[in-house]
Amino acid sequence: MASIAIPGNMSFGASASSTAHERDLLLRRLADLAVLPPSHITTQERGLVDMVMATAVSRLDEGVRRRLAERIAPLPEGPRELTLTLARDAFSVAEPILAQSVSLGATDLADIVRDAGRDHALAIAGRRSLPPVVVDALVDHGNAETICRMLANKGALLSSRAVETLARRSSSEPEFVPLLLARSELNTRQALLMFWWSPSQVRSEILARFTVERRMMHVALDDVLETGMEAADTDEALRVVLSLVRPPRSASKSHLGQLASFAGSGQSEEFVGALAEAGRIRTETAFRIVNDTGGEPLAVFAKAVGFTRGEFGDLMVHAASIRGGAIPSRGDVERIVKVFDAISIDRADLVLHSWDWSISGDAQIVLPTE
Repeated sequence: MASIAIPGNMSFGASASSTAHERDLLLRRLADLAVLPPSHITTQERGLVDMVMATAVSRLDEGVRRRLAERIAPLPEGPRELTLTLARDAFSVAEPILAQSVSLGATDLADIVRDAGRDHALAIAGRRSLPPVVVDALVDHGNAETICRMLANKGALLSSRAVETLARRSSSEPEFVPLLLARSELNTRQALLMFWWSPSQVRSEILARFTVERRMMHVALDDVLETGMEAADTDEALRVVLSLVRPPRSASKSHLGQLASFAGSGQSEEFVGALAEAGRIRTETAFRIVNDTGGEPLAVFAKAVGFTRGEFGDLMVHAASIRGGAIPSRGDVERIVKVFDAISIDRADLVLHSWDWSISGDAQIVLPTE
């Protein structure tokens, strides 16, 4: 059988006549087509180029991919598949896409947060606009630095779930507290929950910003509140939440006498019980108030139940005795008394029962150790 001669400058594969330079030239030309405005290329052709480049772009070196990402990032209608591929590339390539591209949808961004590295999530946290689904992904998968950047981003829309989760996490990640306090999504209950692990200055800010006089409520509910509360007596959850709208009630002198007696004899359990009875709160709440060494919760309690300055001073001594600690220093007393003086009875009562409400559902939260 005769054989077919093959010229020496030919081969069965095209690779021998193809250089890396020519390959890159081809891919760059395809990239040029991919970034053309939609009016310059048909939708079908653009889709085909997008599909090809999404697969082939990895053959280009990192610097070229970065420059391509910089070209695509500002496009209002970028090639979707190629954009997604570059967004999941090494961070040095993906950064401009993650920070700027509007071709990435909320679900795309959330998926990248879940699957890619920390640098990718950090870049996404700084985007001009962050929908709730992306924020939730950042909360679930981002580290503290990423979450702080997201909280500082005014374009981030926080879901109720995100705020609740971060308010709780702030007990162990205190850097979240000032950022959460600056968010409009934070509600009174969440702020007053964070009060417990906040420093003194932040506690004062929370008491000033997240309390309210309830005059209109009291007038509107005056003729139905007590009978309604009695009817709800067997519904513990309803009774606790309705305490938020009930007018303050002063403790009797006998309560103060009981507290002094129990403190003098070292009966800590009875002391806490008497405090709870005087404030119409749960013993868990009273226990937390007594054992808080900052002193502000005790100031709020004393004001809420109508104690005078002198009676509050006695209460501080009794509480220190029950805790087994030293009596507050003069500087601490002055700081705590300022809290007592600054807050009204009605606002203090609201804070007291907001704590009681939170603790009724959040007793599992562990306070940071002193």
